[in-house]
Amino acid sequence: MNFYITYGTVDFLKKIAQQHELEKMLFMKGQDSAILFHETDGKSVFQAPHSYDIIDQSGSLEQPGFAVLNNIPVTEEGRSLFETRFKNRAGKIEKQPGFKALRVLRPKESDTYIVLTLWESEQAFQDWKNSKSFSEAHNKQHSSTGINKGGTIFSRPSYISSYHSVE
Repeated sequence: MNFYITYGTVDFLKKIAQQHELEKMLFMKGQDSAILFHETDGKSVFQAPHSYDIIDQSGSLEQPGFAVLNNIPVTEEGRSLFETRFKNRAGKIEKQPGFKALRVLRPKESDTYIVLTLWESEQAFQDWKNSKSFSEAHNKQHSSTGINKGGTIFSRPSYISSYHSVE
């Protein structure tokens, strides 16, 4: 399964989504821009998409919602370990109230993986961040037994971006 992302203005991306309403797309707005996700077995309808392979998924991408993208730069040597960690995750996020979908995306042309989660609301995401399950899932990442124990899996710090449904 292929996953594509493009960024732009609300008006421009809304027009693309409307022109391709039969495609599986999710259109959202951020603080300074808009984002359009396209999930397909085929090629993207975007002219210059950011392209990804889906390596793990659950749930369905659908409106309305609150999307959180955890952008994680991973070294070439660390890709296998990173992917194995996500393929063997506990799956606790799916049991969290307000959870809608998860996509773990492997970049085709960069080093930055994206862990995309979709929530019913921003409050549902905040509740997840403050949950015991979240703490358990993230408590070892910087320890001697965590994913980055050798200190070489991440090429630079990760960052989060978020988007709301566009009414």
